[in-house]
Amino acid sequence: MPEGWQLPDLTFPMVKLGRRETPWDLKPLLYRGGAAANVGKVAALVRTGELGVPQFERLKLVQSLHESITGKLVGGGSKTTQASTLDNLRAFFAWAEDANHPLTLETVAATYLHWTDALLRRVRVVKDITKNSAYTEALRVSGILDLVLLRSTPLIQLSRLDKPPKCKTVHGVKADKQNLEWTFSFGHMLQDICDNLSISAIWGPLPVVITLRSGNVLEEWSKLKPADTRISAKRDTESRRNNARVSDKTRAAHANDRTLRTRYPLTNLRVEAELLMFIGQTGMNLGQAYKLKLRNFFFSSDIDGYKVKDRKSRRGGEVLFEIYKEYRAHFERYLDWRREIFPEDERLFPFVTQSRSATRATPFSRIRTTCKKLGLSYIAPSVLRKTRINWLLRRSGDPDLTAEMAQHTKETLLTVYEEPSLQRAMGEIMRFWAQSDPALVRTTPVAPGECNGTPAPVKNIPNDAPTPDCIRASGCLWCEHHRDIDTQDYVWSLGCFRHLKIIELSKYRAPEIGAEKHPAEHAVNRLSDKLGWFRQSNELRKGWVEETLARIEEGNYHPDWVRLIEDEEGRAS
Repeated sequence: MPEGWQLPDLTFPMVKLGRRETPWDLKPLLYRGGAAANVGKVAALVRTGELGVPQFERLKLVQSLHESITGKLVGGGSKTTQASTLDNLRAFFAWAEDANHPLTLETVAATYLHWTDALLRRVRVVKDITKNSAYTEALRVSGILDLVLLRSTPLIQLSRLDKPPKCKTVHGVKADKQNLEWTFSFGHMLQDICDNLSISAIWGPLPVVITLRSGNVLEEWSKLKPADTRISAKRDTESRRNNARVSDKTRAAHANDRTLRTRYPLTNLRVEAELLMFIGQTGMNLGQAYKLKLRNFFFSSDIDGYKVKDRKSRRGGEVLFEIYKEYRAHFERYLDWRREIFPEDERLFPFVTQSRSATRATPFSRIRTTCKKLGLSYIAPSVLRKTRINWLLRRSGDPDLTAEMAQHTKETLLTVYEEPSLQRAMGEIMRFWAQSDPALVRTTPVAPGECNGTPAPVKNIPNDAPTPDCIRASGCLWCEHHRDIDTQDYVWSLGCFRHLKIIELSKYRAPEIGAEKHPAEHAVNRLSDKLGWFRQSNELRKGWVEETLARIEEGNYHPDWVRLIEDEEGRAS
């Protein structure tokens, strides 16, 4: 390094970090081996000179990367996304050093393409990463290099890495039921935690006993280790007895300290549970919910719930979120608890952090640990949101309404959030064929036989014959969709129908000689033709016709026609 010359500041002071988090710095990328070194120890390696001198040919590139990432952060970009980008950049630089590829502003594009080829080899040959992981990693690095190089065409489009297709796994009926059962069990646990961690429980004696509706019991010691009551004669020394007295004194001081310094694990557990319940109710993503501020909330009645606004602008103000009516009492109870525990904190969901930055969303470590103890499946916020959206979609059957409630476009809802359901698909298929298949949508015909319920007259229908209308049985005889049934019962019903029409025709008196035929005569002729076909087709059907005529002769009529025939004959009771 030239005398008196100093490296530029490549840190990110705008990123708020926890007490134990390592500050972000791109300076190690200027040193050979710096990208592959441990992030927490690399600063010391740079100071002691163990990494040698800076590679000045990289300076323009690293400075440009720093400016681009800074611009994203200042512009409101996600801290988590940029942290992942930094990890991927370190991996890219480390590979380039091992493969002896140059890392300058002029050569970085070519080096990037070589790196994507190496990623593709790891996918296809080594098989230590998935295609999706390789593409995601390359996409992040391409995104930042495109800004540095002012490219209009993304670098990743020049590589051989293709975007993996999004394949949705079809869930069976059992998987659908299990998913909801796990979600309900998870929700019950969250509710029980909130109910048991009241203000008196937070500041009360330890341990706090949480009784769950499942029958399980949790003991929360809030960082206080349970007393060891085991006595060992061999280890009963004066030194150990003295240490035990000091330990008992320390434990007593911890138990009697009724402040957040010792009770924050309990408050964090409840706030984690409340935040997950809030996400499940509102459908808000974790980043938005975590950043919400405590306000003087005003509840405006809405269909099946409430729109929540700030009381200062309740008339024309922005709707902060929407909740179901059943959740309001629980939410108001949480607000009272939260104001009592954290009177000075402006966050809606205040967490006490030790090492993690307060601006970084919680990883729900307490809830995860609790689920592990109980043998329950942990449901992440993203999964809660997806479950809620799919439940709404199935209940409403309206993608437009569901997309509006979830604050998505319809395309996003259907491509990203909707999960295939075997049960729902079966229902949709059945409804489709029920409306489209003539064999399934048929109605009960008024005449013997079967049809699809759509009247359509045959060609060359007689002028005086009844027109098909699905109302008059005679009309079915000249309907294009009417079908005969090859059974003895059908032939019996057909013969009784013909007998009924003969009785009806016998009572008809034409008003004048030469009048047109009575419609019943057409029906008798049509029915006679049908019976004639059955008689002439084969010996079995001939027997059906003869049996039918014998039954009619004996007065044994088909159940579908017996009442009408008896009424015509004047024998109806």
